[in-house]
Amino acid sequence: MVVTPAIIQKELSRFLWLPDTRVGQISVANRGTAPVVVDLQIAGIAHTEDGSIDVLPCPPEVGAALILSPAEPVTVMPGRAATVRLELDRAYTNMPDRSGLCAALIITSAPVRAQLAPGGLEVGSRIVLPVMVRLSWRDRARLAVVEARASGGENGRPTLALRVANEGGAYARVDGRVFITAADGSRAAEADFGPALALPGCVRAFRAELAGAVLPPGRYLADVQIRADGKAAGGAEFTVSFLGRP
Repeated sequence: MVVTPAIIQKELSRFLWLPDTRVGQISVANRGTAPVVVDLQIAGIAHTEDGSIDVLPCPPEVGAALILSPAEPVTVMPGRAATVRLELDRAYTNMPDRSGLCAALIITSAPVRAQLAPGGLEVGSRIVLPVMVRLSWRDRARLAVVEARASGGENGRPTLALRVANEGGAYARVDGRVFITAADGSRAAEADFGPALALPGCVRAFRAELAGAVLPPGRYLADVQIRADGKAAGGAEFTVSFLGRP
């Protein structure tokens, strides 16, 4: 089973008061030698701080809002493909407290009848496809830097470890820049971090390597400025301590 695309990321717009609810479509191709039954289930989604996907039980509002067509399992013959369209329920888009939706599509396939194949018993497969939707007219990115910690990176280079939380209701591509100021007010270093995708309610970890910086041991002010999809999204200041090279 081959599924394309590997991820659906869509920003919906609207004309006057009518929202576009078309999220996209996926193609499920049977590259095997026997007919398979393909089933799609909607689940919740989150990620760890390093970006690894976690599949969660489906929140009821997500299961009701994401419409699959067809919704029932489909049989796909060898060498053929099935198309499944995704749409967002219009009632969901009209809710003033919703700015997006994130879900995981669990796509499973199994032979119509289990049978012996040249390589052994034919079995099914399982693919997780992330679906991320943002409503452009309610795109209110809310990001927060929840931690900044100085550490020694590779080759002893000073590094700032950051944790950024997505407190909004839609996905955001996060990047930013950190400015390090010494106790006397002079600029000691600066570095970029990201970009990386952050889902609602999740935290992403970043490492800003201060390449070329010489930071004597001591306390510094770290000014962390973050962006969401290229737009300024606030920041925070932290007092951090660098210990110097070992």
